[in-house]
Amino acid sequence: MKKTEDYLYIDSSNASESSKQSRFKIPKTSKIDNLINENRYDEALDWIEKSLKKNDLDYWTLKAFILDNQKEYEKSVECYDNALKLSDKEEIHTDKANALYRWAKITYFPELEYEKAYELINDAIDMLPQNEDPSEFYFLKGEILEALHEPIEAKKAYLIAYKEFDKLKEFESQVEYLKTTNDTLINISGSYFYNFTPEENLIINLVKEEDNEHDPDAIAAYLNGQKIGYVANSDYTLIDEVKSASKIKNLIKNDTQAKILFVYLDEYIIAKLL
Repeated sequence: MKKTEDYLYIDSSNASESSKQSRFKIPKTSKIDNLINENRYDEALDWIEKSLKKNDLDYWTLKAFILDNQKEYEKSVECYDNALKLSDKEEIHTDKANALYRWAKITYFPELEYEKAYELINDAIDMLPQNEDPSEFYFLKGEILEALHEPIEAKKAYLIAYKEFDKLKEFESQVEYLKTTNDTLINISGSYFYNFTPEENLIINLVKEEDNEHDPDAIAAYLNGQKIGYVANSDYTLIDEVKSASKIKNLIKNDTQAKILFVYLDEYIIAKLL
């Protein structure tokens, strides 16, 4: 068998007399492709070493593909890097991005190595060509950020994953408002116990419940005479940007009102004192 740049030449001069073809050629990756299709990856890797040169793009892309399928993601990514030194084709960028994605999802995320998974998914997103759909990448990024206790960035990632760009813009405005406002803000908790569905711009009344046996600082929220919840007053119902009931109880009277602004992170009913 002889090799040239593009083909493997198979010498059949010792074939039977009935054979009319003494020498024929096949594309040099055909044998490798067949082995890959049959999941005979180790044999395919041997053929790559035998038949291809390291300055051949196929040498690196085929090795990268095989190593990716063998879950040898670090080696696969190294091969894609070498391929990119020879060619800047978009499909190589896409394949490397997918290898990085799988590396994060299959290797590090299940092992709770969230920082490494986060680094890899960001590299994958950066590598992915703009004409490719990044939804699954951003969904995984959202899951990783949730695991890292970064709910704001996780929410942004999920909104991008679902292509909810108007909601993303609205959410970013909420984040900016919470960071910069001088308004006195509260969160209304427990609304689900009262079957209350919040709406923007509703005006609610705040009433102290100094005889509340569970919390002497309790402040109830009313709408049209119906209780709809309480001003949040515990660590698990508060966020940094709002005041607790204990902190505002001396600031308000029993005729104090507040205006509901929005629901933040699908959980916190944010209102400002009027």
